[in-house]
Amino acid sequence: MKKLFWTGFLSVIVAVPCSPADGPFVTEAEFLAVLDRDHPAVTEARAGLVLAEAAVLAAATASKPVLGLVREETGPQTEVSLTWELPARARRDRIAARRASARGTAATVSRRLQELRSNLRATYAAWALAEARADLLQRRADRVAGLAEREARRHQRGESSGLEAHRLRLTASTLRSEAELAQAEGDRTRGVVRQWFPDLPPQARPRLPELSAWSSEAATHPAVRAAEEALAAARLEAQVAERLLPSPALSVGWQRVEEGAARDEGVILGLAWRLPFLDRQIAERTAAAGRLELAEARLALVGTEISTARSAARERYVRLRSATGEARRGLAAKARMLDGAEAAFEVGESDLTDLLEIHRAVTEGELAALELHAAALSAHRQLELLEPPPEASVSNSPSAGIASADAISPPYLPEDPP
Repeated sequence: MKKLFWTGFLSVIVAVPCSPADGPFVTEAEFLAVLDRDHPAVTEARAGLVLAEAAVLAAATASKPVLGLVREETGPQTEVSLTWELPARARRDRIAARRASARGTAATVSRRLQELRSNLRATYAAWALAEARADLLQRRADRVAGLAEREARRHQRGESSGLEAHRLRLTASTLRSEAELAQAEGDRTRGVVRQWFPDLPPQARPRLPELSAWSSEAATHPAVRAAEEALAAARLEAQVAERLLPSPALSVGWQRVEEGAARDEGVILGLAWRLPFLDRQIAERTAAAGRLELAEARLALVGTEISTARSAARERYVRLRSATGEARRGLAAKARMLDGAEAAFEVGESDLTDLLEIHRAVTEGELAALELHAAALSAHRQLELLEPPPEASVSNSPSAGIASADAISPPYLPEDPP
């Protein structure tokens, strides 16, 4: 039995600055590690391989010999025979066709596992983004609430009218409400994460995945590989259908005839051959030709679709990654501008309206940067589905668990018959 090699994809994660009180972190790689070879979802996805392996074994197994026993009392006559149909000339092609079909099934399973992994990445990203959005809004609310407290103390000293403190408290309350909505979304996504990761610590926090550069040389896409194997199987099946003359069935046995006191016995040989006079396999040949034409069209269509989608996905990810980087770099300048605006307000060089406007602009900029990050992560997942990295480059990944098509090929594919 061939050894199964399981490979995963290395997820590069970079921490987003958080306070020490945020609790333990669960990285994307740790979350994806639950999807190992023993996970029920993986077992379910690989179910089709069992039928593919069975089909290969069935094609490689010779027909069963038939043992016969005849006893005639009128003779009396006894006959024992063993009949066996010889392996057909098309047996080799049939086995090769089943093996190609099994490899195509393995490629299809690989595609399903990639989609499963992508869904888990989307679940983790939704959790991380919801938590990041809630943290951002809560920090903004706390900052505005701090300004409100300072203004309240100034009002108590008679240095202000109290209107500023009221407006600041109202703004902080609004930000807290938005933070609670974001945290509620984070709780919902945490529940989905816990379905896959039951041992998730109660205070665990996610880390927002980094938008790493995409530089892999794309391997053959599983959908294309499956279409190629389907075409190979269809060609072999067409060759099998063209073989009209079946194999003969040979019989060998022993016969004894008794007539009174005389007894005659000896070896008997027989030959049976089904001749293709009435059945010339017209239906089988027609069906095989149709399947071959369909497989050729399918391969051409899938190849074009994958190639076109890859180019578009690369361009989209590069654009969104670049836009996210620019937005992140711009936030540093906005943060300095916010610090300056608060200092100017405290010394009376600007009014509260200007300060709140700057607060609103900075908050919206930070939220927009998070939305860009979310879109870029989605584009990266789509690109990974269309352009999986070569298996050799990730064979030692610590997040092993999702296999390539070659890694999940049926464990038993018989050698060509003699």
